[in-house]
Amino acid sequence: RPRIDWIHTAQGQGEAVRAYTKWDYQPHTIDGVPEAFSRAYSVMMTQPLGPVYMCYDAWMQEQKLDHEVAMPPAGAAKAPTRMAPEPKALVEAADLIAAASKPVIIAEYVGREPDGFHALVELAETAGIPVYDVDSRLNFPTRHPLNMSHSKDVFSDADLVLCLDTRDWERPTTDLVSTTRQVTSIVPAGASWIDIGFGDLELSSWALDYQRLRQARLRILADTTIAVPAVTRLLETRIAKDAKLRARIKARAADTAAKSSALREKWAREARVDWDASPITLPRLASEVWNAIKNEDWVLTAGTLEHWTRKLWDFDKPYRHPGRSLGTATQFGISIGVALAHREKKRLVVDMQPDGDLMFGAGAMWVAAKHRIPMLVVMHNNRAYYNDWEHQIRMAKLRGTPVERAHIGMDMDDPAPDFAAMAKSMGWYAEGPFESPKGVAAALKRAIAKVKAGQPALVDTVTQKG
Repeated sequence: RPRIDWIHTAQGQGEAVRAYTKWDYQPHTIDGVPEAFSRAYSVMMTQPLGPVYMCYDAWMQEQKLDHEVAMPPAGAAKAPTRMAPEPKALVEAADLIAAASKPVIIAEYVGREPDGFHALVELAETAGIPVYDVDSRLNFPTRHPLNMSHSKDVFSDADLVLCLDTRDWERPTTDLVSTTRQVTSIVPAGASWIDIGFGDLELSSWALDYQRLRQARLRILADTTIAVPAVTRLLETRIAKDAKLRARIKARAADTAAKSSALREKWAREARVDWDASPITLPRLASEVWNAIKNEDWVLTAGTLEHWTRKLWDFDKPYRHPGRSLGTATQFGISIGVALAHREKKRLVVDMQPDGDLMFGAGAMWVAAKHRIPMLVVMHNNRAYYNDWEHQIRMAKLRGTPVERAHIGMDMDDPAPDFAAMAKSMGWYAEGPFESPKGVAAALKRAIAKVKAGQPALVDTVTQKG
């Protein structure tokens, strides 16, 4: 085909995605396809998991198959075993943890596997260590008495910080002045750091999402689903032989439990502020949705309503939440994938969906309806691209420019998108917009009934900015 085949052809197609993938390959003969696919699956499924790209030339696909293509042996291993830690390093880690008076755990990707979630609970309980969950995965139960997430104060007197599968150690352990980019550490200067995870295996020369290097006293390259239980066993041995250590752990756990309980009580009080306000406050919306789903087998996809779901809901199982949203206009697509993954188990999948994010992928609503993917979407509709708007306000104040102009290019009003009408046009059940809390609970109940019957449903709730 003149012109068409030329503009649809590229050399080295993997180059287009090489910075994003673990591996890419283009087999040039049909006999190379099975081996290449076996390697692709192995690379993809070896921890840390990641995408691969396979490209098959159209000419090769169009050739007539004139011989039997050999397949890999049926009993061949599809992926290598997990990466175990160096035993000597684990002993040193256990000694450091046992000697610490105020250790704190930071967890970011431990919960990528359910076993990691449960192993972290066991470690924290064994050693009485508070846990700060960064929320890139669900790593720790939110109502566990050792959960100190969303409270940076836990680091103010730490003498040991244990990072488990953690890239973003700076967010919880520093104070940031965003307008000047000034960062101040909360962790005392003399504290020791231990890093266990895949950090050095997830580096890219293109993307710097591996974050700043934490100069740690001990760095252990290992799969935390193996390393964490091993450290726990070593600690159990030390604890059994040391009465003073047992007493210190008991006191530390009790102190953390009291602080954790006080945090949850504070959040409950804060959630009642402007309870009946219009537009709806985020904690009020989080509370309404929680009351509607708490007796179901539920899953929250990505959005957390500025952490209010994490503060008010009971995330008690590893599958409850795959991790926070990315701020990349991808939440709705991610949410459909999560809903598809849980469809066979008939779990109630809930997406607290930002309006700006949905504007980039609204056509995907038709996909969910077409393929009968039931899910409940509750709009976090502040009628703005408010993350950017908020930044514009800060910068306007810093630079002395008019704050009233910060909304330009950021607001989503005049006209406001009608997300309920949009959803209905694509085969969804939908209600709204609700500009006050009145009627939201009843609408959620009706929407959940539709989801249980197999239809995706959307409730459009207008929320406060900020």
